[in-house]
Amino acid sequence: MEKTDSGKPDELIQNKDASPAAQRTGSARRRSGKKRGRSIRSDAGRFMVARLLGLVCLVLVVFEGNVIYRLFSHHVGTSVEIMNTHNDAQTEGLLQNSADTDTAVSTRESSSSSGGSSSVVALAGGNADDVIQETDAAASPAEHMATQSSEAISSAKVVPERDVAMDDSFFRNAVFIGDSRMEGFRNSSGITQGTFLTGIGLAINDMDKQIIQTSQGNISVYQGLSGQQYDKIYLMLGANDLGYYPWEDFLPTFKSVLEHFHELQPDAIIYVCSVIYVDESKIAAGFEYDNNDNVRKINGYILEACEELWYSYYLNLNEIFSDGYGELISDASPDGIHLYANYLEMMLDYLKTHYITDEEFAAEAASHPETTAGSVVSAIETENEAKSGGGSDAISVS
Repeated sequence: MEKTDSGKPDELIQNKDASPAAQRTGSARRRSGKKRGRSIRSDAGRFMVARLLGLVCLVLVVFEGNVIYRLFSHHVGTSVEIMNTHNDAQTEGLLQNSADTDTAVSTRESSSSSGGSSSVVALAGGNADDVIQETDAAASPAEHMATQSSEAISSAKVVPERDVAMDDSFFRNAVFIGDSRMEGFRNSSGITQGTFLTGIGLAINDMDKQIIQTSQGNISVYQGLSGQQYDKIYLMLGANDLGYYPWEDFLPTFKSVLEHFHELQPDAIIYVCSVIYVDESKIAAGFEYDNNDNVRKINGYILEACEELWYSYYLNLNEIFSDGYGELISDASPDGIHLYANYLEMMLDYLKTHYITDEEFAAEAASHPETTAGSVVSAIETENEAKSGGGSDAISVS
């Protein structure tokens, strides 16, 4: 564009020289062009906003749908996994090497020789100074009963529930043998009768070891069964064998223990407690073998032993302690192993309503030549005399 002598472009000079009407027309055109430009830019902006909103909505829909799908599939998958684990656990077990066994035996002996018979010692990864107290935070056991799935076992050797509950005198001539879980039962269930032969860390191989503390000194379980004659033996073992014992040896060893009990106490019925489930979320690091797959495995062996020995019966405690998914009720234990007092009281109520009648046991004994019906009847008569006023009400404590 050429400039004039004044330095202004020719176009400006021409616009200046143009008529006023022409100038107004040019100004109007320029304003119209600017408006169209602003309108185009405004439409483009609104279009971009709409696209962004649409994209955000699409992302939200996809994200929320994925979350819902994952939650649903996780719930279903977890249920299927639990069912499969429960089934597989009946036929599969983990063999522990001999080094683990030696370490475990050494640990148990060290714990026993250090003294103390508190029921509060953690069975796995616990501290001997920790005290298990009843807590208000624990929910009532009754709140869990309605939601539990069945832990019922189809076997003639599972002790049935009876309509009539016994009182504590039922345990006057009974002996309770077991580990720290059984000690917890002695100390916190409210039981007032019975003799207890219990030891912290007690395992299946410890029956002949002098680790049961009494006022007369330490004795073994076998020694404790060699004097007074009992009509009932309650045995709670196996929790300390979950990771220490070779599976292929457990059944014959457990059977031999029951057989020796019967030799020492030929008139006694043997009630074998199932190993109670654990709360795996609370198990201390390094004790992962304390898991419910192993609990189911060892309970299978215990039930098999009871089925092969006529005088032994299986108490299925997990009927009341299962959360419905093959684990211990979540608020039943502070450490995943030992139970709060209100759950131990529930265990006592269970024992009072689950028993074999005198007539049933006498009939079973009469069909086996190694034990005469007369000796069993004599034991029953002795028990009836004790119930009518004889015997001591004091509990014998290990």
